[in-house]
Amino acid sequence: MELTKIEALLEKYDEGATNLEEEKILKEYFEKGDVPEHLWGYRLMFGYTAKAKRTNYPYKLNVKKNGRSKRQVYSLIGIAASLALALGVFFYQDNDLPALASNNDYGTIEDPEEAYLKTKETLQMIAQVFNNGKEDLGYIKEFNKTKDKFINE
Repeated sequence: MELTKIEALLEKYDEGATNLEEEKILKEYFEKGDVPEHLWGYRLMFGYTAKAKRTNYPYKLNVKKNGRSKRQVYSLIGIAASLALALGVFFYQDNDLPALASNNDYGTIEDPEEAYLKTKETLQMIAQVFNNGKEDLGYIKEFNKTKDKFINE
């Protein structure tokens, strides 16, 4: 009776469905020493964990920390970069800004026909850029097909 109970617990253990109490029962069973031959592999496993708990490292480790950790260095680099950016924005002076403010010519076209042609030309340029981006998506689709072929196998 006990052997069938232990074998059932071992099946649950292999599936990862045991709780701590059931694992304690298994551990105690395999520590007794009266284990059938077909369960010796489990005996070694449960015996090793018990032995490993009793093992101590007799020497004291002295770990010295030299300098700053990587996290501290990266945080200091981030702070320095933020300060450089803030100072760059604060001290940036554009001499052409007053000239642009006084000149109110923003590219306004008075003739409606000419404005229509310029708008059409601009929209065609934008459409061409989008179409070039769409062509690049074909490469991604082909890459995904090849990737899926290898991953699914």
